[in-house]
Parts: sequence; structure tokens; C-alpha cells
Amino acid sequence: MQEPSIAPSTQPAATQQVTHHKDELLSWWLAAAIVGADIGTSVFYSTGVIRPLVGYAAPLMILVVCILMWLFKVTYEEGCAASPFNGGAYMMVLQTVGRRMAMVVGALSILSYLATAAVSAISGAYYLDSFDNIVNWPVQNVVAVASIPVVFFGLLNIVGIKEPAKIVLGIAVFHFGLLLVMDFYGLFMAFSSGANFARVFEGLPAISTQDMYRGFAAAFLGITGFEAAAQIVEQLKTPTWLTLRKVYLVVVSLVGITAPLTSYLCIILLSPEQMNTYSNSLLSGLAFIEFGQNGLIILVLDACLILFAAVNTAYAGCIGLCTTMAKQGNLPGFFLRRWADNAPWPINKTRERLPFFQGYPNCALSFMLVTIVMICLLPGEVNVLGEVYGMAFLGVMMSFCFGVILLRARMPLKVARSPYRTRWIWHLGDWSMPVPAVLGLIALSFAEVTLFIYSSTARMLGLSIFLIVLMVTAFYRLGVLEGRLQHLPDLRLGLGKFQNVDDLPINLPTYVLCTAGAKARNLTVLLLDLLEHEEPGEKEVVIFHAEEEAARRGVVFELLQRVVSQQVAPKFKDRDLILTVKVLPETLIDGMIQLKRYRNFKKIFLGTGQDPTQAREFAREIETNTGVHACVINATPQT
Repeated sequence: MQEPSIAPSTQPAATQQVTHHKDELLSWWLAAAIVGADIGTSVFYSTGVIRPLVGYAAPLMILVVCILMWLFKVTYEEGCAASPFNGGAYMMVLQTVGRRMAMVVGALSILSYLATAAVSAISGAYYLDSFDNIVNWPVQNVVAVASIPVVFFGLLNIVGIKEPAKIVLGIAVFHFGLLLVMDFYGLFMAFSSGANFARVFEGLPAISTQDMYRGFAAAFLGITGFEAAAQIVEQLKTPTWLTLRKVYLVVVSLVGITAPLTSYLCIILLSPEQMNTYSNSLLSGLAFIEFGQNGLIILVLDACLILFAAVNTAYAGCIGLCTTMAKQGNLPGFFLRRWADNAPWPINKTRERLPFFQGYPNCALSFMLVTIVMICLLPGEVNVLGEVYGMAFLGVMMSFCFGVILLRARMPLKVARSPYRTRWIWHLGDWSMPVPAVLGLIALSFAEVTLFIYSSTARMLGLSIFLIVLMVTAFYRLGVLEGRLQHLPDLRLGLGKFQNVDDLPINLPTYVLCTAGAKARNLTVLLLDLLEHEEPGEKEVVIFHAEEEAARRGVVFELLQRVVSQQVAPKFKDRDLILTVKVLPETLIDGMIQLKRYRNFKKIFLGTGQDPTQAREFAREIETNTGVHACVINATPQT
């Protein structure tokens, strides 16, 4: 019988995704609805935010950002094709920069989703109160109404991601359908009434440079939510890169048409007096002059529904991010618990219903609680929260673009084997950089710096919430690492001429053996004999084990220590080599990436386990992510 050298839980991404039941995965139209629900809300406020800065030129700013959206589309498609994991910018930075910076990006992403949910829920409540264009609800009513979608979608996400997505799909279809009808009818009205189509250029030379910069930065509010698809990659139907491509094609096309065109119609069809009257809701004024009071009522209901649906986008994004961080030990493991596996009382009394709960209730309920607290504390600060959301969103997208650029430099084999990568490349010496990611990073950085400089109130609020989130994640991770350093120190044994050396060298040719612990002695002995013939001389062999969150802490590490020190070392005591036992709190792939950052090794070995075909897939996945040749060895030949 062959040795199961790799734990089943340390599967590569491609294998992990297969464990999802086919019916649980999202089709491209459901995923597009999740993303479009958030990005589709910006049409209700983007023109109103930009117009005080650049006047009638607001549609031009939105058009520029919508053109840039095609660059972001290419960048996100390349990044998610090469790294098909949930987590978005967090995962991209984790693989290319390291865990510390990834935790910063993770905290920034969580802030972005919290602000998304709070802003969308509060804005939806205010829109519901704006039938007569007068906001007259008391604050407690706004808080109560804003809490409804937060609770509703929070409970739905306990069931799973697909159930709320179906509801959001209906809302998104109605929303974009309504916008297209308004746009085409608005164009008909503009041509029939002889509207001033050149109004957007009036006063353009008089706009100050400062206001032009601020207007450009504020226009990015028109594409907030773009990154949400990168948080649900593992829930997309395979091949995921192709599904993601369809998602972004639909979303970018719809938003690229409706956002600038709707803004343009608001400018050329509304009179200056009407713009002042509907300054906080220009789209309501457009609906009123196109279809009268009934049109205004329909638009207000649509705004309320799509803003509430954006709350679900925040849930989907945050759950995808938090579960990914929890799998890697950066958030508590209880975020990974599902009621389908272990439901609390009294839900566990209805066991026949438990399989329907495929979501992550601890993630959903925690997010619900924090969002409601933010709504209660900041009900009148929706504009400030919107700026916080904008700054966090820009920071997250900047991180993703930066990660895609570094991916080409640090993991060239991974990119080369990716099913999709852009052909627009800028060669700088031996370094090839994707042009869309570079241009996107420049534009996003400029907008981020501008917002950060001129939004003082939002800057302080955003920094406060961000630092709180970062401290929570950092303290948790510090506790994890402190416990592991205390109980799981590295074991390094010097043999032969290194037996009595106080400071063992760290520059020897190094080889890594990945093992789950079972029959580790057979694998290690086989590898050492093999290396003695193929790679004679001094060397170091690292016996590596990836200890995931669900594993019993330290059990395999203690086993490997005993095996190496009591069974393997005496057999090879006369050979000049160093035996090292290394355990990392990671999945196998992430652990090898982390190990590669501070150790150079020549080759990686894996046991065949019970399934040699699967073992070879593991080896290919490791080789793709580390750029180091990986091969499979058989500890126990079949008889």
C-alpha cells in the first residue's frame, strides 16, 4: 500500500474548486448581478457629487473613468486567471509581497465592504423618503429602514451565496432595463427639443486645476464595487476565468453605456433651476421630466431596491475575503463553520433542513452586527462614509493592480501557465509589465492621493475604522504566531561533519520533502538515498508539513521530530548533511510560497500517496506557484 503523503485538505486550487457541487456554483449572470448591484448604484449620486467641482463637465469625468474601466477589466481577468482564489487584492498581495502587507490590504478590503453596506443601506432609506423631494424622516426611522436590508441579506447569506443572488438578479435586470429606457427616451427628447448638446463644454476652461483633479478623483465613485467579482472566484462555474470574463464584459458594457449617458442627459435636459432643486438626486429630476410623477415614483423605488441589493454585494465580498483569511490563520477559524456541518441549538433539531445551510453564518452575522452599529452611530454621515468607501475602494484596486504587476516578476511560470494574460506588455530590461495594470495603478494612485488630501473628515474617519480592523486582525495573527513559535520551533540536526557545529550553515544546496506525516520515515530515507546518488556532497533536506487551521496543533510536528531524530538521523549519521523539520500554519501551496521567500531550494519532492495522478497534479501546482521543479517519489513500490 502506498503512503498518503499529502493531506487531503492541502489540495491545490483547481482541485478544491471541484469539491463544490455543480449546482452550488454561480453562473455568469448571477455573478454579474452581484457585481452590478453595487457598481450600478453609483449612477444615483456620482453626477451630483462631481457637478459642484467641475460644473457641466461632470459627464466627461465619468466617461474617462468608464474608459479606464476596460483597463481594470483586463487586469482583474489576468490576476484571477493566474490566481483563481477568493480574496481579490488580499490574495494577490499575499502571493507577491507577503503576509504583513496582505493583512493591511485585507483590513482595507473589510473597511471597504463595511462602508459599502452602511452607505448603501442608509442611501436607500433616504431615497425611500424622497418621493416628495423632501427628506423629512426622523433619524430613528432612517436607521430602522436601513437596517432591514442588512438583516434580510445577512440571513439569506447564511443559506448560501446563490439564494440572495437570484433576488439581486431580478433587481439588477429591472434597474439596468430602466436606465436604458430612460437613456433612449432621453436622447429622443433631447433631439426633439433641440437640447444644447455642447453644454458639457461650457465653462470648461474656467475650471481650476485643483477642482479638475478633485472631479476626476470623485468620478471613481462611479465604478465602486468593481472588485467584488474577485472575492467570489471560487464560487464561479468552471472554467472560472471564462465565467469571470463574461461577468466583467456584461458589467463594464452596461455601466460604460448607462453611467456617462445618464449623466450627460441630466446635464442637457435639466435646467439650472431644476439642477438646484434636484441637486442631491439629479436622476430623480430626469425621471420626472421624462415620465412625470409616475416615472419619479418608479425611479425612487428602483433606487431604493438597487441600493439595498448593493448590501448583498458587500456580504458576498466580505464573506469570500474573511473565509480566505481564516483558512490561512489570519482570522479565527470559527468564520469557516457552517450550519450544514455543525448547527447550534435549536437549529440542529431540524436535521433534514441542515444541508440547505451552505453559507458561513459566523461571517454573515458578524458583518451584520458591525454594519448595524455603523448605521446607528453614523446615520447622518452618509456623504462622509461615501468618501471613506471611495478611498478604501481605490486602495484595494491599487493593491490588486500592484499585485498583478509583481506576479509577472516573481511568479513568471505561474503567469505563463495561466489560461489568460494580456498581450499588452511593456518590457523594462528582463522585467515584463502588463500595460493595463501599470496605467490603472497610476490613475488609481492619483485619485487616491487627491481624495486623501482634500477629504479631511473622511480621512480621519476612514483611518480610525481601518486601524481598528487592522489591529483586530494583527492581534489575532500575533497570538497565533506567538503560540506556534512557542510550541513549534524548527528542528535542525547536523550530521557528519556538521554534528558538533554550533552555527549550522544556511547556504547549502537545499531540497524540500512535503509530507503529511504518514510513513514519513520511508519517504525521507528514500529521498536521502536518491540524493546521495544523484546529488552527492553537502546538502540540507527540509521535511516540510503544512498545518492547516482545522488540524490538531503540533501533532504532526512532534511525530516528524521523533521520526527524524530517532529513526532517520542515526541511519545517516556519517553523511555530511542537515535535516530540518519545518511546519507552517498554511495550506500546502501557501506554505511553499512563504518558505520560498526566505529559503532557496533546488527541488521539491512529494510522495505518491494513494493516488499517483493526484500527486502529480500537486507537484505541478507547487511548481507553478514557486517556479521550482517538483517531482513525485514512491516510498513503497507496488507489488
